[in-house]
Amino acid sequence: MRLNSFLAFLLTLIAIITIVAGFAINFSDTFFVKEDCEGYSLILFADEDEVDAVVGKGELIRFRVVNAGSFGDKYQVSLLGPEWAVVKPDSFTLRSEEAKSLFVYVSPGLGMEGKYNLDVTVKSNCVSETETIEVGVIKEEI
Repeated sequence: MRLNSFLAFLLTLIAIITIVAGFAINFSDTFFVKEDCEGYSLILFADEDEVDAVVGKGELIRFRVVNAGSFGDKYQVSLLGPEWAVVKPDSFTLRSEEAKSLFVYVSPGLGMEGKYNLDVTVKSNCVSETETIEVGVIKEEI
């Protein structure tokens, strides 16, 4: 291969790589969500701040989640509280301005009388909200 042909080949290869790299950068900016979290927002609230539960009986507590951001998002749900409390669902997806209900089911057993805090946390890669409610466990009087 002659020197002129080699240089022409090399310059053509560099031009092709530059063009392809430019398309790839434009494509990724257009079609992939950026890592910054601007435009993401979440609202979480419970229907009640305090709930009474009777020993041996179940109680359902509703929380509401609103995606107040500009983009859809996937969320994970966690509950910090006693072992006799569970939250469902534990994950979900919401479009922008869409709302969903979460439910915490409590069923305290014997000897569990007292006051307990339940912390429900809903989070995604960009937002996190925690709502705390107080559950008063009472013994049913006969």
